[in-house]
Amino acid sequence: MSDTPAPRITSPRQRRAVETREALLQSVEQLVATEGWEAVTTTRVAELTNMAVGTIYRYFADREALLLCAYDATVTRLVNICHETLESLPADIGMHDAARRLLEIYLDAAEGIPAHAGLLKAMRRLRPLEADQSAEPGQIVSELVEPFFARFAPAGQTDRLQLQLVSAVLITLVDLYLVSPEESRPRLRRELEAHLIFMLDRIAGAPDDARAG
Repeated sequence: MSDTPAPRITSPRQRRAVETREALLQSVEQLVATEGWEAVTTTRVAELTNMAVGTIYRYFADREALLLCAYDATVTRLVNICHETLESLPADIGMHDAARRLLEIYLDAAEGIPAHAGLLKAMRRLRPLEADQSAEPGQIVSELVEPFFARFAPAGQTDRLQLQLVSAVLITLVDLYLVSPEESRPRLRRELEAHLIFMLDRIAGAPDDARAG
């Protein structure tokens, strides 16, 4: 079944419009959590929300936009949780312990959202990796990775290239963890943490090498 988009998309400002858009995204999460992301169509979403299909097209261009916006909404929740944790960390906590804590919080919270892994799979099908790399820094980078290094890395110790590399590797490994079978996750979590600490040590121990050339 293909979805035919309408030419005009509404950017919700009024409370009712915001609530309508939120209800649509919640129905997408429900479908992904119970039936998988392939089950998401505008027809199914309309049925779940008791809305007309035409109403959906006022807020989203098509099925792909629904899935991508639902994924981004879960990421927003995860980033907000981790950002609050970052803000509340003790003043004397070390970089390694802080990184381990944030990683644990992010992974636990992501696993606590039933639809997140399915939405992640859909996102990787619909949003090419090169699009991520060419876009402006996403929420994870701008609201989590950058503030982390601003707090824990000495002034001038990190540059844009290092930040991009750490972010790309970390996001890729986290995504791999979240789409992997549950039985393999304990080992993957340990490996992910080890790679994160290695990257932090690389930045803390060899800043001049990273900027050479």
